[in-house]
Amino acid sequence: MHNAQCTRRNELAMRDLRQAIFMSKWDELKRVQVFRGNWFSIQQSDLELADGSVGRGWYWLAFDAPAVGVVAVRDDGAILLVHQFRFTTRTSGWEIPAGRVETNELPQDAARRELREETGHYARVLEPLAHYHPSNGSSNQEFILFVARGMEKDGAIQDTNEVDDARWFSADAVRTMLARNEILDGMSATGLLWYFFKQSQAPDVER
Repeated sequence: MHNAQCTRRNELAMRDLRQAIFMSKWDELKRVQVFRGNWFSIQQSDLELADGSVGRGWYWLAFDAPAVGVVAVRDDGAILLVHQFRFTTRTSGWEIPAGRVETNELPQDAARRELREETGHYARVLEPLAHYHPSNGSSNQEFILFVARGMEKDGAIQDTNEVDDARWFSADAVRTMLARNEILDGMSATGLLWYFFKQSQAPDVER
């Protein structure tokens, strides 16, 4: 009897494990576009969930392309930030240069373009930093982050409708801004924290 109970418990444990492994599988049964904008749409989907039930009328944002952000670093470790006003939140503050990847454009080319448009700088070296989905509970949006090095000034700010200033800050000053919750833009905060984390893991680096 005891052996039978142990066997049953093991079978239930294995069943629970299999269910946990496949819990992420949702099958889309139907999709309808309910709104179309310039660079995203609103979709409505019916989904078969992991337990076999059906969820109907799930609304989510479908973005046409990813966006890129650039942590631009000078040889002395200073970081280049841009000052922007965001009408959606009625706030203004310092951010990393960023923008949408255009049609038929590679993410690294978009990063170089945004850096030039928003700061008037060119980077001799562009390194991948990270990529992530900032709102995967409600959209398919993807952010791709780069670190730019070997910075050269080659012009003025081009995108003056969005950016009113570009300024170099020491790494310590940027850390202080993050600690004081003064950088409110999500991509900027994530990109800068990711950069500082990777710097902390690298041997013999200037911090």
